[in-house]
Amino acid sequence: MAFNSGDNIYKFTLIKKLGGNFGEVWQAFDNSINKEIALKILEPKFEPIAKLLDEARIGNKFNHKNLLQIYYADVTNIGGCDFTLISQEYHKNGDITNFLNSHNFLPLPQALKVLQDILFGLEYLHNNGFYHNDIKPGNILIDDQNNAVLADYGIAGFSPDVLPIIPKNSYKVHRAPESTGASKVISIHSDIYQVGCTAFRLLNGISNLKNEFISLGEVEYEKRKAIGKIPDISSYEDFVPSRLKTIINKALNVDPSLRFSSALEMRRKLEKLNFAGYWTADSTSNLIGIGKKYTYSFILETNSANSFNLIASKKNNESGNITKVKDFVRKNLTKTAVVKLRKEYFNWVIENAS
Repeated sequence: MAFNSGDNIYKFTLIKKLGGNFGEVWQAFDNSINKEIALKILEPKFEPIAKLLDEARIGNKFNHKNLLQIYYADVTNIGGCDFTLISQEYHKNGDITNFLNSHNFLPLPQALKVLQDILFGLEYLHNNGFYHNDIKPGNILIDDQNNAVLADYGIAGFSPDVLPIIPKNSYKVHRAPESTGASKVISIHSDIYQVGCTAFRLLNGISNLKNEFISLGEVEYEKRKAIGKIPDISSYEDFVPSRLKTIINKALNVDPSLRFSSALEMRRKLEKLNFAGYWTADSTSNLIGIGKKYTYSFILETNSANSFNLIASKKNNESGNITKVKDFVRKNLTKTAVVKLRKEYFNWVIENAS
């Protein structure tokens, strides 16, 4: 059944469609309490109604700033068909993909904040016996205080003794190696793996894993994942610092026992990171380095097929004066030398920007 803006469903008025994979999610108005909410509309063709209501039962138990609150759930008949309605918090900022720059990655300070926030929410979930099992950029919302909020409990699992359990379903792009095959399970460690996949995409380019899944197909994708070739940890962009890569790679280990033992452990590792600068993209889609006092940039000049000049510079944010960063100004470089020097410059800005 098609829904449209302005439709009245039960006690809700639909405002704007927000998305949804296994149903629809709408910005809506709850007329009974005069409150703007997000309304999930689920058809029983996806799951029996009792199972569809599980998401509301799970989410209604949580009271944590980094977990989406679910207010209410009911079943109503629309056009001769029963629909499950789940009323939940509405965040006008949407999900984290709305904050990506023009190169489709999240600047380092914001990425670190998002990862720490969702790990804080996961710690609460795990302490209460729940596994989220669907951690991905599209399920990370941003509230009015710029906190990351983990949403969507549709395929969450419950384990009162916090032991591995069989999942209801899975997001194939992010599922851990042990969550596939005949003996698939989810656990604290599989949630940690999904955080690793999310971190890899937010910092390195949002589309890479999804594109690989589509181009390789599920079978080949899972084969490569099982041997640690996906995500390809040798393919980080130069603006991802090595200390952070080490943490993400640990979360992505194919052996669950070699990942972080808890969300708390991973969060504490991230909290210890401190960087002088970071890279993002400006309004013209050029990569720029950001420090407290200076903005850093570079120009690559082509002399011939295998001769290049790299000119690195910095602009004083107060005076506007531009000066060269002498250690990273070189002429007549080969392609290999350019790649090496560019990487060194990116890292220098991250560690030494002023």
